[in-house]
Amino acid sequence: MKKVSGNYYVSSQISEEDLDYFKNERFSLIVCNRPNGEEEDQIDFELIQKRCESIGLTFINLPMIPGDLQSELILETKKILDKKQKTLAYCRTGTRCINLWACANVFEENVDETIKIAADAGYELDHLKPLLISIHSTAS
Repeated sequence: MKKVSGNYYVSSQISEEDLDYFKNERFSLIVCNRPNGEEEDQIDFELIQKRCESIGLTFINLPMIPGDLQSELILETKKILDKKQKTLAYCRTGTRCINLWACANVFEENVDETIKIAADAGYELDHLKPLLISIHSTAS
């Protein structure tokens, strides 16, 4: 798990057993950015969702196919950020989560700062800079 901003964390695949830890760490929201069936041993989001619901965590399924940064996913991620809840987003490696976060973050924040924050969390997003600039300019 990597902290991206004050309330937002990204992670590789999580398990049902991990959820007690997130609950104890006062997370409010778990977001799945991974479609079911990417790998044979992958835990289906429904199992994570059911466990979240049983312990009082909100769960949002927002799957993204690798490389397919759709505007609907970006806008839904922005809504999640706007809630300002302690959130963990997960996918296979965390990359889709950080890409969606960056695209949503530039609605309000500077592109270079967004790229720096992602780099501080361990993700290189220079390749997204043209897209982030475009999103930021339309949001301003």
